[in-house]
Amino acid sequence: MELNIGQTTNRQSYRAANIKTRLLEQWFGWSNPVTRKFLKRNTTEDPAYIDRSINRYLDNGRCTETKGYLYPSESLTEDMADICIRAQTPHEWKKASIKLNISKDILGLSALMNERGNDPLRGVSGQLIRIELSIWEQLLSQRNLPLCSSELAHRSRIKKSTLTTLLDAAMKHKLFISTIDVEDERITRWTLNSRHSRNKYIKSLLEENVKTTVR
Repeated sequence: MELNIGQTTNRQSYRAANIKTRLLEQWFGWSNPVTRKFLKRNTTEDPAYIDRSINRYLDNGRCTETKGYLYPSESLTEDMADICIRAQTPHEWKKASIKLNISKDILGLSALMNERGNDPLRGVSGQLIRIELSIWEQLLSQRNLPLCSSELAHRSRIKKSTLTTLLDAAMKHKLFISTIDVEDERITRWTLNSRHSRNKYIKSLLEENVKTTVR
Protein backbone atom coordinates (compact mmCIF):
# COMPACT_ATOMS: atom_id res chain seq x y z
CA MET A 1 0.00 0.00 0.00
CA GLU A 2 1.44 3.32 -1.06
CA LEU A 3 0.64 6.75 0.38
CA ASN A 4 0.97 9.68 -2.00
CA ILE A 5 2.85 12.38 -0.08
CA GLY A 6 1.62 15.14 -2.35
CA GLN A 7 -2.01 14.07 -2.40
CA THR A 8 -4.51 16.67 -1.26
CA THR A 9 -7.20 15.05 0.86
CA ASN A 10 -10.60 16.56 1.56
CA ARG A 11 -14.26 15.62 1.60
CA GLN A 12 -14.13 14.84 -2.14
CA SER A 13 -11.15 12.50 -1.88
CA TYR A 14 -13.17 9.29 -1.66
CA ARG A 15 -15.01 10.21 -4.85
CA ALA A 16 -11.81 11.19 -6.64
CA ALA A 17 -10.03 8.02 -5.48
CA ASN A 18 -12.90 5.90 -6.78
CA ILE A 19 -12.57 7.41 -10.25
CA LYS A 20 -8.77 7.30 -10.21
CA THR A 21 -8.54 3.63 -9.21
CA ARG A 22 -10.98 2.65 -11.96
CA LEU A 23 -8.82 4.47 -14.48
CA LEU A 24 -5.62 2.85 -13.21
CA GLU A 25 -7.22 -0.60 -13.29
CA GLN A 26 -8.30 -0.23 -16.92
CA TRP A 27 -5.11 1.46 -18.10
CA PHE A 28 -2.40 -0.55 -16.39
CA GLY A 29 -4.26 -3.76 -15.56
CA TRP A 30 -6.20 -4.35 -18.77
CA SER A 31 -4.23 -2.05 -21.13
CA ASN A 32 -7.48 -0.39 -22.15
CA PRO A 33 -8.00 3.28 -22.97
CA VAL A 34 -11.10 4.56 -21.17
CA THR A 35 -14.08 6.62 -22.29
CA ARG A 36 -16.02 9.00 -20.08
CA LYS A 37 -19.11 6.92 -20.84
CA PHE A 38 -17.40 3.83 -19.39
CA LEU A 39 -16.59 5.63 -16.13
CA LYS A 40 -20.11 6.98 -15.79
CA ARG A 41 -21.51 3.50 -16.34
CA ASN A 42 -19.11 1.70 -14.00
CA THR A 43 -18.78 4.03 -11.01
CA THR A 44 -21.38 5.35 -8.59
CA GLU A 45 -20.21 8.96 -8.86
CA ASP A 46 -22.19 11.85 -10.33
CA PRO A 47 -21.56 12.18 -14.11
CA ALA A 48 -20.85 15.91 -13.80
CA TYR A 49 -18.28 15.21 -11.07
CA ILE A 50 -16.63 12.58 -13.28
CA ASP A 51 -16.30 15.10 -16.11
CA ARG A 52 -14.81 17.71 -13.77
CA SER A 53 -12.33 15.16 -12.41
CA ILE A 54 -11.24 14.09 -15.89
CA ASN A 55 -10.82 17.71 -16.98
CA ARG A 56 -8.67 18.31 -13.90
CA TYR A 57 -6.51 15.27 -14.74
CA LEU A 58 -6.10 16.60 -18.28
CA ASP A 59 -5.15 20.06 -17.02
CA ASN A 60 -2.62 18.52 -14.61
CA GLY A 61 -1.02 16.43 -17.34
CA ARG A 62 -2.01 13.08 -15.81
CA CYS A 63 -3.81 11.82 -18.91
CA THR A 64 -4.53 12.66 -22.54
CA GLU A 65 -7.74 12.40 -24.56
CA THR A 66 -7.76 11.28 -28.19
CA LYS A 67 -10.99 10.75 -30.16
CA GLY A 68 -12.94 10.31 -26.93
CA TYR A 69 -10.48 7.87 -25.36
CA LEU A 70 -8.44 8.64 -22.26
CA TYR A 71 -4.83 7.44 -22.01
CA PRO A 72 -2.35 7.78 -19.13
CA SER A 73 0.31 10.43 -19.68
CA GLU A 74 4.00 9.53 -19.75
CA SER A 75 4.55 11.26 -16.41
CA LEU A 76 1.76 9.25 -14.74
CA THR A 77 3.12 6.04 -16.26
CA GLU A 78 6.59 6.79 -14.89
CA ASP A 79 5.15 7.65 -11.47
CA MET A 80 3.25 4.35 -11.38
CA ALA A 81 6.42 2.45 -12.30
CA ASP A 82 8.29 4.20 -9.47
CA ILE A 83 5.54 3.22 -7.02
CA CYS A 84 5.76 -0.40 -8.18
CA ILE A 85 9.53 -0.40 -7.64
CA ARG A 86 9.25 1.06 -4.13
CA ALA A 87 6.41 -1.28 -3.17
CA GLN A 88 8.10 -4.28 -4.86
CA THR A 89 5.02 -4.82 -7.01
CA PRO A 90 5.52 -6.97 -10.14
CA HIS A 91 5.20 -4.97 -13.37
CA GLU A 92 6.47 -5.05 -16.94
CA TRP A 93 7.02 -2.73 -19.87
CA LYS A 94 5.68 -3.46 -23.34
CA LYS A 95 5.53 -1.88 -26.78
CA ALA A 96 1.96 -0.58 -26.87
CA SER A 97 0.01 2.65 -26.52
CA ILE A 98 -0.12 1.97 -22.77
CA LYS A 99 3.42 0.86 -22.02
CA LEU A 100 3.19 -0.29 -18.39
CA ASN A 101 1.42 -3.42 -17.20
CA ILE A 102 0.59 -4.13 -13.54
CA SER A 103 -1.30 -7.07 -12.04
CA LYS A 104 -5.04 -6.85 -12.77
CA ASP A 105 -5.75 -8.50 -9.42
CA ILE A 106 -3.86 -5.85 -7.44
CA LEU A 107 -5.39 -2.91 -9.30
CA GLY A 108 -8.84 -4.48 -9.19
CA LEU A 109 -8.53 -4.95 -5.44
CA SER A 110 -7.51 -1.32 -5.06
CA ALA A 111 -10.58 -0.22 -7.00
CA LEU A 112 -12.89 -2.39 -4.90
CA MET A 113 -11.38 -1.08 -1.66
CA ASN A 114 -12.03 2.50 -2.77
CA GLU A 115 -15.65 1.85 -3.72
CA ARG A 116 -17.66 3.37 -0.87
CA GLY A 117 -21.24 3.14 -2.09
CA ASN A 118 -23.50 4.65 0.59
CA ASP A 119 -20.92 4.28 3.37
CA PRO A 120 -21.69 7.07 5.90
CA LEU A 121 -17.94 7.61 6.33
CA ARG A 122 -17.90 9.17 2.85
CA GLY A 123 -18.90 12.36 4.64
CA VAL A 124 -15.70 12.39 6.69
CA SER A 125 -12.56 14.12 5.40
CA GLY A 126 -10.69 12.09 2.80
CA GLN A 127 -7.65 12.07 5.07
CA LEU A 128 -9.31 9.09 6.74
CA ILE A 129 -8.03 7.16 3.70
CA ARG A 130 -4.48 7.68 5.00
CA ILE A 131 -5.37 6.44 8.47
CA GLU A 132 -7.09 3.33 7.15
CA LEU A 133 -4.18 2.45 4.86
CA SER A 134 -1.68 2.93 7.68
CA ILE A 135 -3.60 0.68 10.06
CA TRP A 136 -4.13 -2.00 7.41
CA GLU A 137 -0.44 -1.86 6.47
CA GLN A 138 0.55 -2.32 10.11
CA LEU A 139 -1.94 -5.16 10.55
CA LEU A 140 -0.58 -7.02 7.54
CA SER A 141 3.08 -6.51 8.45
CA GLN A 142 3.14 -6.48 12.26
CA ARG A 143 -0.30 -7.52 13.42
CA ASN A 144 0.73 -7.91 17.07
CA LEU A 145 1.89 -4.31 17.41
CA PRO A 146 -0.92 -1.77 16.77
CA LEU A 147 0.15 1.81 16.08
CA CYS A 148 -0.06 4.42 18.82
CA SER A 149 -1.49 7.87 18.06
CA SER A 150 1.88 9.53 17.40
CA GLU A 151 3.01 6.66 15.16
CA LEU A 152 -0.28 6.79 13.28
CA ALA A 153 0.04 10.55 12.76
CA HIS A 154 3.60 10.10 11.45
CA ARG A 155 2.74 7.14 9.22
CA SER A 156 -0.37 8.85 7.84
CA ARG A 157 1.36 12.24 7.51
CA ILE A 158 -1.48 13.95 9.35
CA LYS A 159 -1.28 16.59 12.08
CA LYS A 160 -2.08 15.15 15.51
CA SER A 161 -4.92 17.63 16.04
CA THR A 162 -6.51 16.57 12.75
CA LEU A 163 -5.87 12.93 13.56
CA THR A 164 -7.79 13.24 16.83
CA THR A 165 -10.80 14.71 15.02
CA LEU A 166 -10.79 11.97 12.39
CA LEU A 167 -10.39 9.19 14.93
CA ASP A 168 -13.31 10.57 16.94
CA ALA A 169 -15.48 10.52 13.81
CA ALA A 170 -14.40 6.99 12.91
CA MET A 171 -15.01 5.78 16.46
CA LYS A 172 -18.61 7.01 16.30
CA HIS A 173 -19.07 4.53 13.46
CA LYS A 174 -17.04 1.87 15.33
CA LEU A 175 -14.54 1.56 12.47
CA PHE A 176 -11.54 1.27 14.83
CA ILE A 177 -10.84 -0.05 18.32
CA SER A 178 -8.67 1.82 20.81
CA THR A 179 -6.68 0.07 23.54
CA ILE A 180 -4.38 1.29 26.30
CA ASP A 181 -0.74 0.26 25.97
CA VAL A 182 0.08 -2.51 28.45
CA GLU A 183 3.34 -0.86 29.48
CA ASP A 184 2.29 2.80 29.48
CA GLU A 185 -1.28 3.81 30.24
CA ARG A 186 -0.68 7.24 28.68
CA ILE A 187 -0.40 5.64 25.24
CA THR A 188 -3.44 4.69 23.13
CA ARG A 189 -3.06 2.15 20.34
CA TRP A 190 -5.36 1.70 17.38
CA THR A 191 -6.52 -1.29 15.40
CA LEU A 192 -9.43 -2.26 13.15
CA ASN A 193 -12.80 -3.36 14.44
CA SER A 194 -13.18 -6.76 12.78
CA ARG A 195 -16.97 -6.59 13.22
CA HIS A 196 -17.41 -3.40 11.19
CA SER A 197 -18.98 -4.13 7.81
CA ARG A 198 -16.34 -2.17 5.89
CA ASN A 199 -13.46 -3.98 7.56
CA LYS A 200 -15.18 -7.32 6.94
CA TYR A 201 -15.51 -6.38 3.28
CA ILE A 202 -11.84 -5.41 2.87
CA LYS A 203 -10.76 -8.51 4.80
CA SER A 204 -12.73 -10.74 2.42
CA LEU A 205 -11.20 -8.97 -0.60
CA LEU A 206 -7.67 -9.45 0.73
CA GLU A 207 -8.21 -13.11 1.54
CA GLU A 208 -9.87 -13.83 -1.79
CA ASN A 209 -7.60 -11.82 -4.09
CA VAL A 210 -4.24 -11.71 -2.32
CA LYS A 211 -4.58 -15.11 -0.62
CA THR A 212 -3.53 -13.72 2.74
CA THR A 213 -5.14 -14.49 6.08
CA VAL A 214 -6.27 -11.46 8.07
CA ARG A 215 -7.01 -11.95 11.76
